[in-house]
Amino acid sequence: MAIPNIFRQFPNNLAKLPSITRSKTVRQTAILYLSKVISLPLGVITSVIVTRALGPENYGILAFYGTVTGFSLLFFRFGFASTTQLLVAQAQSEQEEQKLIGASIVIFALIGLSYSLFILGFSFIIDSLFSTNVGYIFRWVAFPLILEPFAFMIGSVVQGTNRIGLLSGYYFISTILYVVGLLILLVFSKLNLISLIALGLSIAIATRLFILAILKYSYANLRLHLEKLWSKNKTYGIHLYFGQIADQSTYKLDGLFISYLVNTTQLGFYGLANTMTSPIAMLSQSLSASLFKDFTHQDRIPRRVIYFNFLWLVSCIIGVMLMGKSVVVILFPDYLPVVRLLIPLAFAGFFQGAYQPYNTFLEAVGKGKWLRDISIIVSIVNVGGNVVLVPVWGAMGAAMASVLGKLAEFVCNIFYYRQYIDEQQSLHPHNRPSSPR
Repeated sequence: MAIPNIFRQFPNNLAKLPSITRSKTVRQTAILYLSKVISLPLGVITSVIVTRALGPENYGILAFYGTVTGFSLLFFRFGFASTTQLLVAQAQSEQEEQKLIGASIVIFALIGLSYSLFILGFSFIIDSLFSTNVGYIFRWVAFPLILEPFAFMIGSVVQGTNRIGLLSGYYFISTILYVVGLLILLVFSKLNLISLIALGLSIAIATRLFILAILKYSYANLRLHLEKLWSKNKTYGIHLYFGQIADQSTYKLDGLFISYLVNTTQLGFYGLANTMTSPIAMLSQSLSASLFKDFTHQDRIPRRVIYFNFLWLVSCIIGVMLMGKSVVVILFPDYLPVVRLLIPLAFAGFFQGAYQPYNTFLEAVGKGKWLRDISIIVSIVNVGGNVVLVPVWGAMGAAMASVLGKLAEFVCNIFYYRQYIDEQQSLHPHNRPSSPR
């Protein structure tokens, strides 16, 4: 039986890995990955401090505030972040990049204003809708939240211009500032619900204004570039937007099902297992983010990227199998039920990491409709898996549903990637796409 070419090439690509590790892409990937991984334990530490300082009632209000603002914010991007990222990455000159960024700032200023007005209006009815007494909080945060949608724009512009180091710094500095601010409030006995919300808003405003000050932008030919963003958004970004709504509206559905159908204790086990396995996909996400701009100029994903990503994911699975139980026993002796959830969630992380390069490549070549369809399919699988499996197997059912959802997303991304390659070959039958290594 003939050996598939991808496996015949494996030893050659494996031999090239040492040189690959010295590349700019790998350095950017490592920096972004480390900034995310370091933020995980810091997040756990801050959660412990905040929960103990606020108590259940005030912490519940803080969580409610975060849920409302976070969920409503999903609807206030309208695809323009994705469109900006693609057009900036495709720009043929630095001047063109700056003009697109300038136009994007104008668009997100309008989006931020509309989001602020929404929060302000919602503050007058939120108490009657949810039987709470938090309307006053949403009224005084409404104006500062104008800059909240800029988080989408900053991420897209930095990734589109391939300034991954700046993106890493943005994540890391925000986390460090929050930890420092939290400790200062704690030392001066000022740690309360209002001061925490004010701290989060202050850091968000400061870091976003700082990044905007660093970015080079121009308002020259503003109308022309606003029209360019608007036109591209109608054929690309808006499709991603609808897909993101479908996908993220089912986000954390597993946690809701476990809480409602089982109990919060099982949710705690599931959440800890997710936290322990989340770094698996983070490196793949960081690698793909570093490659986005390169992908806009390539006809397919370089094989070395696939191999590098595959080796990382396989090593993670092996690591979880060999050391997962020991880590739980040593660090979390009261959470032994977490052990049985680690392997299925590790495989979910494997598939999530495996589809990252394909998903990013499809974004880079402007396949918004395909990505929308993938998100809708995955949403259906997520909902169906949780509805069927959680009532039967509890937290393990949610873990298996996660595996099915990530597997479905991997298969869909592979399918559409292959479809793209076939389309290119049919359009250029005498000029087969090159296979960068």
